[in-house]
Amino acid sequence: MPDLIVILVEPEKADNVGMIARAMKNFGFYELRVVRPMFESFDRAIAAAMRARDVIERMEILTTLEEARRGVDLMIGTTARVSRYSVERRAIPIRDLLSSISWDAVYGLVLGRESIGLTTEELSYCDIVATIPSSEDYPALNVANAAAIILYEFFLAFKDSSRFEVKPVPREAREVMIRYIGEVIDLLGGMRDRERFLFTMRRMIERTFPCGISEEEASQALGIIKAVRDALARVKGHVPETSQEL
Repeated sequence: MPDLIVILVEPEKADNVGMIARAMKNFGFYELRVVRPMFESFDRAIAAAMRARDVIERMEILTTLEEARRGVDLMIGTTARVSRYSVERRAIPIRDLLSSISWDAVYGLVLGRESIGLTTEELSYCDIVATIPSSEDYPALNVANAAAIILYEFFLAFKDSSRFEVKPVPREAREVMIRYIGEVIDLLGGMRDRERFLFTMRRMIERTFPCGISEEEASQALGIIKAVRDALARVKGHVPETSQEL
């Protein structure tokens, strides 16, 4: 069965943490990670959580988003500020995303600050960015309300457990694929905005994989990219590194 970890980045109000914990328990999710909370006491969080106090009591308090990614197969960032021009802020409606995923995986839902949400850098760290379609006049939702809506969507998606039969492709293998693509670019003589291009490729890969690509299919794709890299390396007189197998 797939599972979900909720990750809050620098929450500013303890009350909202409690309400998110309550929504988590409403929909059957129990693992909460909080990165650098902006308040000292969780007393108000415990009060707001009501019967979800156990979610607060077992939560992890961490210092970096990298720590919060531990054990997560796919990190889903959230934003209300969608942009077609900024790769980091190109977002998928949450219902569209959840209707297509089929990995039997651990998903991480990353929610930002009440005031500004997640920064562009933090969104870059996530594998996929999702959004809640809302009125253009006032698209920003309170973080607790946004969490409740998204958790409900996850609850509905996870109810059909027969959909989730594909083992997730390891994050390390996805990183190797991106590295090989970068090496192909370099062997071809490089390109302008190389890092930007690789980031775009990363987002394309991460959007595609959880929608059903298996380890075997990913291994075949990785093999093709590696073969191209090796062929170019031989032409250039380079000795390619040993590949990482899936």
